[in-house]
Amino acid sequence: MYHPGKILEVFKAHDKDVVSSDSSVQATMRMWDENVLTMLVAQKIAGKVKSGQTVLVDYRPDNSMKAPVPSHTVVKIISGKKADAVWKAYREVYEKQQKKAAAPVQPAQSYIG
Repeated sequence: MYHPGKILEVFKAHDKDVVSSDSSVQATMRMWDENVLTMLVAQKIAGKVKSGQTVLVDYRPDNSMKAPVPSHTVVKIISGKKADAVWKAYREVYEKQQKKAAAPVQPAQSYIG
């Protein structure tokens, strides 16, 4: 399972405002469902991620863990029509969920006997 997010900020070990214990790269993203999360960026694309990009985050269980914990790793950068289409599809789902949650609940009619 994968979820799209939009990069807000990237944290690289060599950045002026970052002091790091390792050379890994993390990114803070606004996810399709409005959550803001910071996750590891896969090493193969770490040098290419930038603010404003749409990315896919791996939510599959990490097999190295005993419990089924999601990987939470940025694994793909998507752009152009593909990025727009994926973002739109997920946002439509989110907006439907929000409308459904905000709909007034009709109270159950009490028994009249």
